[in-house]
Amino acid sequence: MKKKLVILAMCLMSALSANAATWVALDSGNPDIQMFIDSDSVKYRTVDTCTYALLYKKGDAPTKVIYVKSNFSTDTAGIVRVEDFEPEDYDPGYYSKHSRAFLKNVEYNSILSAAHNFALAMYHEKAAEYSPTSMDITNIHNVSNYLPSNTRFGFTDEEYLTYINNVKSTVKNNWKTTISTVYTDVTLVVSINSDGSYNGYRILKSSSNEKAIRGAIAAVNLSAPFSPFPEGNSSTTALNIPITFEQKFFKKSVK
Repeated sequence: MKKKLVILAMCLMSALSANAATWVALDSGNPDIQMFIDSDSVKYRTVDTCTYALLYKKGDAPTKVIYVKSNFSTDTAGIVRVEDFEPEDYDPGYYSKHSRAFLKNVEYNSILSAAHNFALAMYHEKAAEYSPTSMDITNIHNVSNYLPSNTRFGFTDEEYLTYINNVKSTVKNNWKTTISTVYTDVTLVVSINSDGSYNGYRILKSSSNEKAIRGAIAAVNLSAPFSPFPEGNSSTTALNIPITFEQKFFKKSVK
């Protein structure tokens, strides 16, 4: 075992000298398998999909580099490519852009699951461009606080309530739940532009269940684009709509 660790350490040092990489050890679930993820290689391609590179060594077999793609809305991951590890050829950027893969559920794959969860933990650091923090929380207008006299909206009371209800109905139809998200609730603030395009989201409240949060975000992503604002509404460029996803054992609701 000591000899194997020395060999792999030499591989890591070679990689560092050839291409910038930060290799972090992962628990493979198998004492005969050594695995590292290059934290510098984690790249988010969309709000819920990223790619990354792994170093994999089993027993006395040659060290492999595995390029992986993960989707966090569906808890799936797939291998883009496997090749012998050659430090001078190591190029995670190329496979990040050319990342076709057949994605499978990671729940029963300890190797992919460890890498998948590591990449998810880096979401706030690596997915800044998809972060909803730029949304102006002071511009959130809940239905219960809506005043018809507030002309800044440009909606009549009936138009506003109809639009909100249509958005929530569409999102509910695209919301997929599982037994692992029972008794959870998540509230997102969803920003929609006047043409119906999706402007982003912000997590307002959650029960800290990662799968429930990802499921709510996925429902919104699948629902976009939404319907444009009613004709004649020219004073409102975007709406920030609070949407609560609540799942009980036999019932789920979007309100």
